[in-house]
Amino acid sequence: MRSKIVIAAGVVLGIVAVGVGVGLLAGHGPRFTPPAVAQAGTDAGTQVPAGPTPETHPFRPVQPAQAEAPPIVPMEPVVAMQPSNVAPAMTNASNVDTNWEDEIDDIVGSDDPDTNKVQQLYALFPKLPPDGQEEVAQHLSNLVEDEDYAPLAAMAKDDKLSDGVLDELLADALNRPNSLKLPLLLDIASDPNHAKSDEAKDLLELYLGEDYGNDWNAWGQHLTNWLQQNPD
Repeated sequence: MRSKIVIAAGVVLGIVAVGVGVGLLAGHGPRFTPPAVAQAGTDAGTQVPAGPTPETHPFRPVQPAQAEAPPIVPMEPVVAMQPSNVAPAMTNASNVDTNWEDEIDDIVGSDDPDTNKVQQLYALFPKLPPDGQEEVAQHLSNLVEDEDYAPLAAMAKDDKLSDGVLDELLADALNRPNSLKLPLLLDIASDPNHAKSDEAKDLLELYLGEDYGNDWNAWGQHLTNWLQQNPD
């Protein structure tokens, strides 16, 4: 009877040992991680299983993803502006009076004596554009007296002035006494570079009744004799 009990206990211990061994083997087997379930798709009730989640080594920290650096775009070189490129334009602009209309009006409309106005207009004349010089020439023609005509006559002989200015001065000369206008016409006619040279020669021929061509000495002699016989 005692032997049967021993045999039965041995069988029980054997079964227990086998069970423990199987449990240990099962404990060391590979782990299975159930796949994660993805969020619901666009269709209601439809679930798409997500891919397997990669394992992270417990002793290796995950490096954060670095942001991609923006591409480097080469910049065009900045060219410095040289002062010499700007200075000439500023210098030229400063030589021209941009408010010449107001300045002329202020001079002519002032209460100054005419002699003062004439001096101011002469001083302003070189700073003006051709249109402004033409207007000043008109005012000088009205303000300059015969006894003070020499500076205006010198201006009329300037072959570098514009046609408009010379027209004004020549028209004024024709209203002056013969002793002033005829010598001026002779000086203009003898200057081949003067824009009114041919016109002045035609006027001389009209006044003197003779044509000496380009013999300016003959013209001068005849003019002197004519003025003596035809005083103003």
